[in-house]
Amino acid sequence: MVKHMTKKGKFVIILVFILAILIKEEIYGLLFKATITTKTNDYICNIKNTELEEKYQELVSAYHYEDALSYHVEESKVLFRDVYDLTNTFTIYKGSNNNIKEQNLVVNEQGLIGIISKVNKNSSVVDFLLNENLNLSVKIKDCYGILKYENKELIVKGINNKGEVEIGDEVYTSDVSIYPEGVFIGTVEEIESDHYEIEKVIKVHPSVNFEHIKYVSIITDLRGEE
Repeated sequence: MVKHMTKKGKFVIILVFILAILIKEEIYGLLFKATITTKTNDYICNIKNTELEEKYQELVSAYHYEDALSYHVEESKVLFRDVYDLTNTFTIYKGSNNNIKEQNLVVNEQGLIGIISKVNKNSSVVDFLLNENLNLSVKIKDCYGILKYENKELIVKGINNKGEVEIGDEVYTSDVSIYPEGVFIGTVEEIESDHYEIEKVIKVHPSVNFEHIKYVSIITDLRGEE
């Protein structure tokens, strides 16, 4: 052991001590920055994992009709939608190469969105329910009628005034057309009579939020097909 430290040794120790005091804040700053960076990275990872989980759940929900109905279902993402026309049509990725046909119903986890109106090999055009060309046979309890889109409203006509229909009743596709039956459309919102007091005029509140559609399922079956 060295009993007596040289002047040079003492000077070095003092210098190191002084430098340590001077750069103490810088050292703490680097350590703090490293800690913040690690926490930030963890936070970003958590956000990404949450987004992935939400996307997974969205996909599962969008395609649940495959289990709910005994029909063949083809899934697709929305390919194109005109931002200036939110009510008439949109285009999906699937077409005739995926067994998609005109008149196929298009649904999501909320209910019926629309009907295939044009089919290409790898894409198809979907007419929304909110479309003046709509002419769909529907059923409310034991009553049958025709769903139309008039004056920017979904209306069911053709049900006799004696038909037992109440506000809140659910509206489904019927079994008297080429379309698959039992697909949920919406609920009865208002009930009036026509000018002749013979038939009901029923306003339907659609179950689907037409402004936020990313993924859809196409029911590829049509009634009467083998």
